[in-house]
Amino acid sequence: MTYASDAPLDDGDVAVLERLAHAVGELDPVPDGLVERSLFAMTLAALEAEADVMTMQHVDTLAGAVRGDSAPVEARTITFTHDTLTVMVALSASDAGLVRIDGWLAPAAPLVVELRQPVGDRSTTADADGRFSFDAVDRGPASLLVRPADGGSPVVTPVIEL
Repeated sequence: MTYASDAPLDDGDVAVLERLAHAVGELDPVPDGLVERSLFAMTLAALEAEADVMTMQHVDTLAGAVRGDSAPVEARTITFTHDTLTVMVALSASDAGLVRIDGWLAPAAPLVVELRQPVGDRSTTADADGRFSFDAVDRGPASLLVRPADGGSPVVTPVIEL
């Protein structure tokens, strides 16, 4: 027995679907920017699926005492490990509530390191010793993407809160 749902679409079906699409477009249009945000989310998801996501291995938080009117000294060290790369970052408070990121790659190599945040991406190149830094970074969620020199799949850290 063949059901209507098993039959191929004919011209009548296409006409009904076109009218339905028109009605939905008039009564409940796609919000502005939704397509772009959806494409960005799908691209990011595909990149994360392609890249081997690193795992967070170690988090230390140190807070110094408050001296006078100055804010506490804050520093966090986080190490991400992957089969081919280890990334260690030290986070410290900088002026105006921003964060400074100092990082090291092992094995050391002059690789491109991208800082990804909702406010935008920034990139730098690690030096020959694998050191890199980002000054005056906004607080909030962030991840790092390290591009290998051989053009292989990038390595992405999990999102952390700065």
